[in-house]
Amino acid sequence: MSSLKTLAVTFASLALLLGVLPSLSQFWLFSFVGGMRVHIAVAAVCLSLIVLGLDRTLWSAIPLVASALLCLWVWHLHQSTVQPDARPDSNIRALKLIEFNILGYNQDGAEIADWLTDQNADVVYTLESGPLRPHLDALAKTYPYRVGCGELVKNCDLMMMSKYPLENPQVRNLGPLGAHRFIRAGININGARATFVAMHLTKPYYETMQLEQLNSVKRYLRDVDGPLILAGDFNSSLLSPYILNFLQTTGLRAFAHEPRTWPVEMPSIGLPIDHILVRQPAYIASVKRVRHNMGSNHFGLEALISLPVTP
Repeated sequence: MSSLKTLAVTFASLALLLGVLPSLSQFWLFSFVGGMRVHIAVAAVCLSLIVLGLDRTLWSAIPLVASALLCLWVWHLHQSTVQPDARPDSNIRALKLIEFNILGYNQDGAEIADWLTDQNADVVYTLESGPLRPHLDALAKTYPYRVGCGELVKNCDLMMMSKYPLENPQVRNLGPLGAHRFIRAGININGARATFVAMHLTKPYYETMQLEQLNSVKRYLRDVDGPLILAGDFNSSLLSPYILNFLQTTGLRAFAHEPRTWPVEMPSIGLPIDHILVRQPAYIASVKRVRHNMGSNHFGLEALISLPVTP
């Protein structure tokens, strides 16, 4: 019993330490761990309950109290990523945006292309879009305007498709591991204007590469005025210190209840690493996870976004 208690105390303490360290250091490993703070906080509570169950003393309650404080801290961090409540405004346009990392070697490109056509969205971001290359002509009937897969860039990776003309479209690099993984364009949706951005970040365990990419994105967004809609695969949850800093700097915010998109094998306990973010006066009315992954290692996202009509 003593050995089991010691083991539980050790792991509970480790979970608490892992939950706190990302807020104390920008070291890449702590940032990687920070993206999993919800899971770590839950693990700390469970392990602390085991400690208390094995030895019901006042001292054994200390890990549980610390775990509860960690949960409150994680909740506070989550709240800092959430968009403010929408202001009532009758003069708005609602748009449908889809974001989907379809996996570069996916064999179900035809199914995904048919599904995207049926969705009849206003704007679509696809990542690792190679499987859609044979179906671009069919997709163009629904989404006649495009960047990626032969438009502005030859490679078929990050792609933005739209029912509406893309104004001043731009493609940028995000470092050596992020060639052509940033797309920006203005879109006027029946009088509602916004800047739309699609991006794909590298994985957080490539040391500081993700931080450098986010710093590049900040520079690319400096001259953006008005509503901004940014979405893509961040390969991290919003609780990563790198992502938290990015949100604080840019003013972008997320829907309160982001769906978990990876891994597809464990959707109920996975991580939300694909994100749809907005800056006011844009507002996310809803975000839901696409029901089927269609051969991808990510679930896609479908959002309804409100934009004010400009005079």
